[in-house]
Amino acid sequence: MALYRDPRDKRVFVPKRGGGVSLNFGHPIAWVILVCTTIIPFAIVIGMTIAVLS
Repeated sequence: MALYRDPRDKRVFVPKRGGGVSLNFGHPIAWVILVCTTIIPFAIVIGMTIAVLS
């Protein structure tokens, strides 16, 4: 798995050679998308697990 990072490229989503799209991690919006789709749901799951086990 390769990550795409080019701050000069203004596209957030860039096409991959084999089809599909990838995030351009040189663009600040890509980091917001990453946080919203992974870290926030993970924190919710951890919080709910702690609440249920308490």
